[in-house]
Amino acid sequence: MLRSERLSLPALLRPQVWPHPLSDDATSSQINEFPPTYERIKSHVHATGDIMIRVVTWNQEAKETPTPEELAKILFPSRKYHIIAVGTQECENTFAKSIITPSKVKWEAMLESALGMDYDVVRSHSLQTSHIILFAHKSIVHLLSNVRSRAVPTGIGDTLGNKGGIGIALSIGESTFIFVNAHLSAHQHATERRTREFYKICNGLATKIWKRDSETSAASSSSANNGEEEWAHRDRYDINISEEADVHENLLDDGDIISDPTELAPLLHSNMQCTENDNSVHPNANPLVNAFDHVFIFGDLNFRINGTREIIDGMLEYHMHDALLCNDQLTMLLQFNRIFFGFNEGPLNFFPTYKFDHNSGERIDIEYAMLLQPFWNKSTSFSFCGLKDQYDSSHRRRVPSWTDRVLFKSDECTQVLSYCSAPDIRTSDHRPVYATFRSRIQFDNESSKKYTTPLWEGRGETRSEVCCIS
Repeated sequence: MLRSERLSLPALLRPQVWPHPLSDDATSSQINEFPPTYERIKSHVHATGDIMIRVVTWNQEAKETPTPEELAKILFPSRKYHIIAVGTQECENTFAKSIITPSKVKWEAMLESALGMDYDVVRSHSLQTSHIILFAHKSIVHLLSNVRSRAVPTGIGDTLGNKGGIGIALSIGESTFIFVNAHLSAHQHATERRTREFYKICNGLATKIWKRDSETSAASSSSANNGEEEWAHRDRYDINISEEADVHENLLDDGDIISDPTELAPLLHSNMQCTENDNSVHPNANPLVNAFDHVFIFGDLNFRINGTREIIDGMLEYHMHDALLCNDQLTMLLQFNRIFFGFNEGPLNFFPTYKFDHNSGERIDIEYAMLLQPFWNKSTSFSFCGLKDQYDSSHRRRVPSWTDRVLFKSDECTQVLSYCSAPDIRTSDHRPVYATFRSRIQFDNESSKKYTTPLWEGRGETRSEVCCIS
């Protein structure tokens, strides 16, 4: 349907301005550059307990990436972050090629070049086409310990890693962290399947990531056992989701409208049992929330906006942000599904990040340009770029959606400072998404612990997998 043929919308349903996204430009005053020396950076962290965390997720569609210089400029502004976690999907190679070559050496080398000499690789781990890598600024490496990683496949046969999640867990000071890169099932209708996969990844990481891998050295084994003892006091419980739950297995064409996620009864109530030693029901249905002090889950989570392509195009054209948000599947799940309770997200004020035509954005509709002219400035150029890009014009005409997301454990110790997409990176049909957090860590001030030497095992270790059998 051409734009001129669309039914006109009531004037009251036409917001004039898309909300300002929390981009790097818009939040630069809250994210200061580091002091000039490692010692001063270290002293500030010890004095305040605050560390800055940068999370980036990007489905690369197995395409070539920008240069390290471009990556640094757009995704990793220098001298601002203590921890950088980067999760990619469809990284470097296609699904078929990744069966033979799961390693992501080229991508890792580009990231190391982009970040420069101030950062050490803590750990990287790939699961077929997915990859996660964690960097730490050299000024705080002495605070790191108990580093572990594990992959949980949810792909074909729950064995292949074409879909799944990878987690890197560690302690920073006395606070525990886990960073999880997830790639969930696609298609408009598959909300229930994605919810099941999200739970499986969280449960698998919460219960197994601290177990010693078979190839770990004896020294690492001792440290791992200490890590398990450290976690022994934490609440651990199992949640069983019945295999009888109705999960639509038939892949429908994109554009099909699903039922309201608040009505996913099989996953909300009847087929979920939370059990502890005293058989009481825990208010949080997701064990990962209680397993770590700080939790960050990001990736191509693949949740869609409910509606047809024509309806969503009209909402985007008239800047109907609130209506789009109300129909976003993940937004509803965060509010109404116990599997997502305990997680939060920054303001979703950027335009949908999927699905774009390749390298679109060079042409702009004059009508859009006139509409945006009063708001076209540095802080809102993001919106301008978002509208000039071309969403899927193939015969499938997939519904534009916020598939690429960053979630975090909601508590008073974590503050989201920025949350935005990077519309200038157009090599893939997805746009990268970044988030910046300020997290408060704890120190053991009552013991003789000096926090002077890095304690993590397998420093810079890289692990690649095609499939996993739990």
